[in-house]
Amino acid sequence: MSFEHRNAVVAVIVSLISWGLMIAVLGQNTAAGLYHGPLGAQAWARTVLWLIAVSIVIAIVVTILFNLGYRWLTGERDSFNARDERDKGIALRAMQVAQIIMASGIVLAIAFLAFGGSLVAFLNAVLASCALSSFGSEVTKLVLYRRGF
Repeated sequence: MSFEHRNAVVAVIVSLISWGLMIAVLGQNTAAGLYHGPLGAQAWARTVLWLIAVSIVIAIVVTILFNLGYRWLTGERDSFNARDERDKGIALRAMQVAQIIMASGIVLAIAFLAFGGSLVAFLNAVLASCALSSFGSEVTKLVLYRRGF
């Protein structure tokens, strides 16, 4: 398994953990009414900034543990700079998928807001499009590494 392939596996794991945490926290706070009123968007943004910091820590820890565990289990040593044309092609295709998902999600979020949706729901929709684009990108990489490019 190449280093880039391992990074895609780690990114899917981190995405599931981080976005699960974000959905839980934002859902609980929304249900509690913390994002209603004139300062609701500001409270939402503070919560999201805090969750992004936690997600970065989760990503670092999971990446280190996964790569150490992989190396320990397989005994495989590889170069971090060994990126070939296949890796570049897979990364390009994954970026295209991410851009399609992100653009579609933002347009839908704007349409939702234009037809009477709340600001916090709009912000959640934009955040969800970010999450789905990242997740879609990494899943695309995994599929292309497994299936072949």
